[in-house]
Amino acid sequence: MAKEANSVILARVSSKAQEDEGYSLDSQLKLLQSYCFSKELNVIKVFRITETASKEQSRKIFHEMFDFIAKENIYNLVVEKTDRFTRNFRDAVAIDEWLEKDAQRRLHCVKENILLHKEAKSDVKFMWNIHVSVAKKYADNLREESMKGWAEKLAQGWMPAPPPPGYKTAIENGKKIHVPDERTKPLMQRAFELYLQPSYSIMSICDEMELMGITTRKGRYYHKSQVQHILTNPFYIGIIRFNGKEYPGAHEPIIDKDLFDKVQQKMRGKRPSRYQQHNPVFKNMITCNYCDRVVTWQLQKGHYYGTCQRSQEACKGRKLLREDVLEAEVSAMLKRLVSPAENVIDWVASAMREKYKGNIETNSRLVTSIQTQLNRVNRMDSNLYDDKLAGEVTQEKYDRKHTELLAERKQLEEQLAHVDQTLDQLLEQKLVLLELSQKAAELYPKKTPEQKRLIITKLFQKLTYTDEAVSVIYTNFSRAIAQNVLQTNNLLGGKI
Repeated sequence: MAKEANSVILARVSSKAQEDEGYSLDSQLKLLQSYCFSKELNVIKVFRITETASKEQSRKIFHEMFDFIAKENIYNLVVEKTDRFTRNFRDAVAIDEWLEKDAQRRLHCVKENILLHKEAKSDVKFMWNIHVSVAKKYADNLREESMKGWAEKLAQGWMPAPPPPGYKTAIENGKKIHVPDERTKPLMQRAFELYLQPSYSIMSICDEMELMGITTRKGRYYHKSQVQHILTNPFYIGIIRFNGKEYPGAHEPIIDKDLFDKVQQKMRGKRPSRYQQHNPVFKNMITCNYCDRVVTWQLQKGHYYGTCQRSQEACKGRKLLREDVLEAEVSAMLKRLVSPAENVIDWVASAMREKYKGNIETNSRLVTSIQTQLNRVNRMDSNLYDDKLAGEVTQEKYDRKHTELLAERKQLEEQLAHVDQTLDQLLEQKLVLLELSQKAAELYPKKTPEQKRLIITKLFQKLTYTDEAVSVIYTNFSRAIAQNVLQTNNLLGGKI
């Protein structure tokens, strides 16, 4: 086959709605490959741009395609329609320049029946220019409408973007708002408080957030630059920062402004206003069984000693707790969580993944189905409005159908709000705890008091003080691991 028949296919969908309407990549490829076969074109390579690709990724693929065309001296570029190829004049100029350099080069817009080349008739070029202008008008209008929506949402005090950790998206009166997430709210409050500790840095908070199981929406741990952005985000004190400007938010602040300001002060390299003189490991962690008060600690001769506040007669005269003795007991309990056989822990992790897999996939399909229906309703409502402006439907019919569509959308949004989309996060958190349980005994002696407290709170449910002794109770998850380790030791003939 002559080299003039060499071709490249570009298949592209820009939104989920286009995929739902039949513009999926598979559908496009089938059409374009069939076209190339009928025209005896030799397809050398296929480039795909999916609806999930970011603007930067789309541009990268676009440039890779043109670099490949230039390097391999490709004569034919085949696309479904003009707006599948470009929605801006910059790309249109690039294709014009490419065509002008060689009269044998061709751009095939299959559905529009356009074959553009250097010697194409003026009518063909005129239609091409019209399609480019229409595509750009669509893109400009889409951005304009989005910006109008963003402006209105900001005016009402809501951020037109996903919230930072500590918050979640909820539906109220058919609109998406941001409310405190009861699971991650106290964890983020703790992250801000920990950062003020003398021994903590942004990198330390990264480690703490990983230990707490705080992840991005994609289940990944936050890295240093993301944590720095979180700690400087005024969203936590009720201010929305969007596109370089700040707006008053209608959401509930979860960080005290005084705490936030101190964090910013430390960020700028200034000394926090208050430093803790004493930092015992078990501060605020142990309660007395008699008076239910928190054990307090004092530094004496290089060691921390703790006792309850002795508000009841039974509390008086009790011996002091010594921190290093208690730490040895905690270390011993952490060692009981370490399995003697790594393959057993691998098996447990696999079993956990398998247990959650079915529910996660079911919920994911349900979310996709509801989102598809929402896209359809929004599309129908938009088309209905266009028909009203064009005079194709009466105001009465528009009002009736619009009300029906709004009711359907509200119902779908309520269904979406009730779908548990956190199962994958819960699984990830449990896997993190499983990994922590196996490393805690080794990590614990090397950690700061703050980090030790975090390990304790993750793996132990309660620490209580009774008759000069401390009772340390595992969480349900840790207890299950300890029982598994005990059974494994028994099977292997070992000893705890």
